[in-house]
Amino acid sequence: MRAGDDLYSTETFGPLIGVARCADFDEAIELANGHGYGLSSAIYTTSPLHAFRFRERISAGMVSINNSTSGAEAHLPFGGNGKSGNGSRQSGIWVLDQFTRWQSVNWDYAGKLQKAQMDVAEIEAVADFRLEERAF
Repeated sequence: MRAGDDLYSTETFGPLIGVARCADFDEAIELANGHGYGLSSAIYTTSPLHAFRFRERISAGMVSINNSTSGAEAHLPFGGNGKSGNGSRQSGIWVLDQFTRWQSVNWDYAGKLQKAQMDVAEIEAVADFRLEERAF
């Protein structure tokens, strides 16, 4: 498989897999990110360095290390990145933001208009009051 192939540039869901030969790790990451899809990704390696570098540089929404890309975890945000999936995070606590609208309500039962969030004593202004001049 090459970057210009239809299999490379089309997100497919089925019993097929594209295989590409890469010269090095950097070329593999470039190929993995180059098509613009980002639903799920996986790396099989015995190198912790490659595992962490993969996680840092891959653009996919789900990253698996030494595990398959199939199956989502219900408690994790999921929905794909880039041109993949539906772009939302339809799992875990993130689903609250997808289907709800946050709103704050303040209801005062006092029956009178409050001043600056609390009642205060009436203070009369002294119109001719001035601060003393001091030499510092």
